[in-house]
Amino acid sequence: MKLLGLALSVSVLLLGGCGENTSEAKKIEAPAPVAEKSSASAPAAPAAEAPTPKREKKTEEPKAAATPKAAAAPDGQAAQLSAFYRVFKDGAKIAPEGKPLLLVFGQPADPYTQKLQKDVTENEALAAKIKATTTPVYVNAASAKVHKFMHEGQLMDVDTKTLVSIYGVDSTPTLIFMDEEGKSIFVVPGYMPPKQFLVTLDFVREGAWKGKDRKNGEVYEALKAYYLSHGVEIGGAKKEGGSK
Repeated sequence: MKLLGLALSVSVLLLGGCGENTSEAKKIEAPAPVAEKSSASAPAAPAAEAPTPKREKKTEEPKAAATPKAAAAPDGQAAQLSAFYRVFKDGAKIAPEGKPLLLVFGQPADPYTQKLQKDVTENEALAAKIKATTTPVYVNAASAKVHKFMHEGQLMDVDTKTLVSIYGVDSTPTLIFMDEEGKSIFVVPGYMPPKQFLVTLDFVREGAWKGKDRKNGEVYEALKAYYLSHGVEIGGAKKEGGSK
């Protein structure tokens, strides 16, 4: 792990660069409220019904409103997630497979992660280009899993917390684009609208980053110039929670 931290220190240096491309992101502090939310909302309904079993109207309410609406949301989210995982791998193995690697860190309860997932599932052109251009891998930044992580041609066991630390991820979504050897090219912190996402994938596919110094910001300058030449406006992005 000492070797891993040393070898990936260059990747960490790249993370501060293209701040103008950030639009919306959520701090990695969401997991605790998520657990409370789901567990708190479940007992709330029975508690409200218990004091008033006398009136017959109370028996009709769940039939008319509560039951169908409660069931619809989880089904819709499950279907969207299932479609998303037909494009992105689940992070059990993080390795380029003959193409640049796209590593996305997200959180289940993060609305901006959900927005990105929705774009991928509903925009066929975006989904097709992600699969054609990259090896796309999704990691739940709030999980506690062990991943098979490719480093210098070898698969190593790395837990989620260590991955988050290696790449300096402090909010979601965060998109990290890597070359065919798994070395970081650049990072886009925050939600990317479909048009920007498509243009970013073209930048990677065309190799417009090659020959640029990854340490001194040349890649980010090339990316910004590429955006402007393809009609993508960037600037003044904000993150939730006042993060950088």
